[in-house]
Amino acid sequence: MIRRAVAPALLAAAALMLAAGCSGGGTAAEPGEPIPAGDRRSPAAAVAGETLEGEPLDLASYEGKVVVVNFWASWCGPCRAEAPALEATYQENKDEVAFLGVDIKDTRDGAKAFVRKYGSTYPSLFDPEGKITHSFSSVNPSALPTTLILDREGRVAVQFPGIVHKSRLDPALAKIVAEK
Repeated sequence: MIRRAVAPALLAAAALMLAAGCSGGGTAAEPGEPIPAGDRRSPAAAVAGETLEGEPLDLASYEGKVVVVNFWASWCGPCRAEAPALEATYQENKDEVAFLGVDIKDTRDGAKAFVRKYGSTYPSLFDPEGKITHSFSSVNPSALPTTLILDREGRVAVQFPGIVHKSRLDPALAKIVAEK
């Protein structure tokens, strides 16, 4: 009898823990809104890898800059839908802001075809096994697409799970760029 009463309570507790774990990394901000500076987290490990073209690239090379990081894959329909907006925002802000794509669980040929088709001109790291993506696990960028804005200290300042629209990306980016 006691087991029957305890089982539903344990299931409810487990469900609450799982829900809390999926709430955006414990930040106090809504998706697309700046995270308060005191609550921002850096990626867990050094973020470095190889671009789609095979060149080494390290996120640390963008030190002191605001960086937009977009997690995508060539097979992801929503990623295709948001690619033009990301490129337009990049072109408008590339003198002040760095952009970096992270192509996950994809083939290099598929990723290169995506970049050609959608005219993406900013670099993308090739992450077929999701190792780079795991460095950002506190904000769960494995759900595609996900776009992050990192502040000048390399901390996650804004997170956009799902398709990011220019009308939401541009004002959020402007707020983080304005921080000094």
